[in-house]
Amino acid sequence: SIINKNENLIQYQIENTELLDKLEHFYRGEYIGTINGETAWVLPEDITQIPMNKFGVSSMMEIVSKYVDKNTTLSYYSENRIYEIMADLGDELILFVLCNYEKMGMNDKVRKTKFRLLIVTTLHLIESTYRKAISGKTIEEINQSRIISQSDTLGRSPYQMPHKQKFSLLNPSSWH
Repeated sequence: SIINKNENLIQYQIENTELLDKLEHFYRGEYIGTINGETAWVLPEDITQIPMNKFGVSSMMEIVSKYVDKNTTLSYYSENRIYEIMADLGDELILFVLCNYEKMGMNDKVRKTKFRLLIVTTLHLIESTYRKAISGKTIEEINQSRIISQSDTLGRSPYQMPHKQKFSLLNPSSWH
């Protein structure tokens, strides 16, 4: 039905689980490979290719999940405000990792070289969530699609006014 398709589209527009999953796999150093002929996330055999330990992954995911959520997607932000948020967040992420890199398991030379890539990738993925909220674009699209689907279920175009019943003394249902 049209309503179910519309609900699926809305869910797709605000769902961020796939983005968060990809970021978590990235933090773990996992890549898409095959195990027994099946496509799966695979850990590298060389442990130096794993950028962070469990503490690092959970710490970064805790921070990121506060920014990549449906509330952000459904908000209203100007482009300048997004730049401000991303600049502040970038500074704080850099400071956080620099203060905690040993505890996060990033204490050897190979892992330290991934520092910039971790920060930039994280910021770009968070920015993509904020870009959905420029001028309330996502919530506006959702509201527009609801108007269209509600009108479609009533069998008329979204811009067609409902027909008023003519007043008749003999028909009590027309007395409103």
